Amino acid sequence: MKVLISGINGFVGGVLRKSLEKKGHQVYGIDVKSRDPNVYPLDIADRSAVTGCLQEISPDFIYHLAAISHVDYGNPSILYNTNINGTINLLTASVNLKERPKFLFVSSCQVYGIVDDSMQPITEKTEVKPVNHYGASKAAAEHIARVFHAVYDLPMAIVRPFNHTGRGQSPDFIIPKIIQAIKNKKHEIELGNLAVTREFLDVRDVVAIYIKLMEQFPDGKIFNIAGGKGYKISDIIHLIQETTGISLRIKTTESLLRKNEITKLVGDGTALKETYNWQPAYSIKETLEWLLSE
Repeated sequence: MKVLISGINGFVGGVLRKSLEKKGHQVYGIDVKSRDPNVYPLDIADRSAVTGCLQEISPDFIYHLAAISHVDYGNPSILYNTNINGTINLLTASVNLKERPKFLFVSSCQVYGIVDDSMQPITEKTEVKPVNHYGASKAAAEHIARVFHAVYDLPMAIVRPFNHTGRGQSPDFIIPKIIQAIKNKKHEIELGNLAVTREFLDVRDVVAIYIKLMEQFPDGKIFNIAGGKGYKISDIIHLIQETTGISLRIKTTESLLRKNEITKLVGDGTALKETYNWQPAYSIKETLEWLLSE
């Protein structure tokens, strides 16, 4: 199968590419910079470039991963242009192909916003109510993708992955940041709110279900990618220190505290489990050990 991954050089895109190539698929990509002949160096916000790329490749399947994914990104205009207009460009180019590809839009658990503890773990039926620009951009792009599905019959599915980590993730994210500090033998690290609760899926589990969704495409469906287990940041720090035997002094920094902090994000993955018999294979301890052994 001919597969196109937008954001192929990102954390998840790189893992997905390797897994697809191992299965014998012909993989192409889009990213802002590349010297790889199979990766088109373009900005998804550039409509003509996206159109030309898709016409040249004519993919059978598209994984749309490309996005500005930082919750605290400082320029909302650029974020919305990339995450919304970039998605529109890919969708438009897809429906104009002679053979329309199947399109998996990778959204985010951030679309749910602040959800009361009594409503967690969060199901796909939970109200979409984002509280930051990243979540809002993903929610808007979801609605647009569903319209393309309804109006143009573009084969479409949407996933809302909860937090995931693994090798290759930027130290801008919490777990790689802590592990980098350990490896660099730092004695102190600056962090934000240690009491927030998040899932931390293993990227290998996430990629495994992405591939299964390609092989058994759930046209018109929306799925959480979640395991239902949440951990406080303080729990993660304790596990890392327990595994390594190294202690870090934690300094809470005001600039790392978010105004609209989502204190808990834990997802219900029942629908995915019932449909695909999928659940995370890796425990958080195994994921941390994998990261530490890199």
